[in-house]
Amino acid sequence: MHHSIEKLLGVQKLDREIGLLEEAKIRRPMELSDDLRKVNAGKASVSAVEEVIKTCRMDIDKGELQIKELDGEIEKSKIAMNGSKTNEAFAICKGQIEKHEESQGTLEENVLELMSYLDTLQGKKEEAGRELADIEKAYQRKESEVNGLVSGLESRIGGLKEERGELSVDIDQDHLNIYERIRSKVEADSVVPVHKKDEDEGVFFCQGCYMRVTKQELTQLSLAQELLTCRSCSRLLYLED
Repeated sequence: MHHSIEKLLGVQKLDREIGLLEEAKIRRPMELSDDLRKVNAGKASVSAVEEVIKTCRMDIDKGELQIKELDGEIEKSKIAMNGSKTNEAFAICKGQIEKHEESQGTLEENVLELMSYLDTLQGKKEEAGRELADIEKAYQRKESEVNGLVSGLESRIGGLKEERGELSVDIDQDHLNIYERIRSKVEADSVVPVHKKDEDEGVFFCQGCYMRVTKQELTQLSLAQELLTCRSCSRLLYLED
């Protein structure tokens, strides 16, 4: 085996580990998505109740204002009734008072119902607020755990990258450049062995793309004097000792 291949296999092993850790680092925060959705749903529930409460209070204020306005109309009608000079005028004023009082009674009933509904809404808001607080606490706990795991992953990745850098120093720069170029273009390993096909004596295949390796290429690999790449997938090839 070419000495650079041996060292590149070490780099490749580290790259595999780094890749897996990088994927885990990306996936970990995704575990919070469902919990975050619950937090947002809880906030939406509280906001929805608050909007209904706001509307209810506005309706109560409107009803109380109308009741107050009717108080004024009733008072005016009473003054007019007391000053009536004819029975007809007296009857008209009396009818107006009765009509206003009836409307006022209906409004008062509506306002009382709205006040009762408002109490119910306040209870729902408090309940939704408590549920949201519990959900947020659970989310914060999990977020803290995930952040700790991500921090640990970053530390491990940093250590492996440092180790990779130290190992790369001893590799011929041209050979390392070839490895890096292949690595940027192919998935999985950039350095792969050639394996013999059991039923055919002397027939070997690239384990990256399963292209057959020629006898001349096998000879080159056996001599281990130069690096050899697969003519199909461009991966670096080697014969296992």
